[in-house]
Amino acid sequence: AMSVAVALVVYVLLGTGVPVYAHWLSHGVVSPLQVSLAFFCSLNFLICLWEIALGKHIKHIQAEYKILNKKYGNNPIKAVMQFFNWPLTTDQMFSLKFWSKVWSTYSLYDPSYQNNESYGFFIDVGNGWSTIIPSLLWLYAMTFHGIISARILGCIGIAKFWQELYGTVMYAVSYFFNNRQKGRSTFEVAMFVGVSNGLWFVFPLLGLYASYHMVEQDSYQVFL
Repeated sequence: AMSVAVALVVYVLLGTGVPVYAHWLSHGVVSPLQVSLAFFCSLNFLICLWEIALGKHIKHIQAEYKILNKKYGNNPIKAVMQFFNWPLTTDQMFSLKFWSKVWSTYSLYDPSYQNNESYGFFIDVGNGWSTIIPSLLWLYAMTFHGIISARILGCIGIAKFWQELYGTVMYAVSYFFNNRQKGRSTFEVAMFVGVSNGLWFVFPLLGLYASYHMVEQDSYQVFL
């Protein structure tokens, strides 16, 4: 069986590569903006499924977090490595309950994710349900222009990307305001909080840039 880490790399490569190849076949160009947003929208689609799992399986996440915290509380990097090296079966690959392990593990860095009264919990579950269809729509319509006008897709993009950007900024503020980084190394915080959340800062800015041009020009020229 392939490990979780390998499965995620394969997903990202296919999730980015297939839309980029389709774009090149359709328009004869490789657009850096389309490549960036294909990467982000396909990644966001996967994260949306995980966020839906967060809401659906919160009791399971809380129980698993207690076990992980006892075992790895002082050394959460070990729990992260165990998750990434987990041999993935076909059933687990398509199981929301299995992927809820993401949250019981991440909760070692930020316990707010196993607390269904927290901001982190609700912003992510809400993001999962509200951005999953817009992410797929953007992935498809950046290349296949006939299904929706550029101006309307741009309006959807402004709502979607602004929500992702604002949610990420507020999450980062709450994380540091509440000193959740205490007792963790700078490297761990930079990797597991900084990089992962940083993607939802940088790429929504690119999405807002594209959306602005699409609304202003009512054209997909920004991807050509």
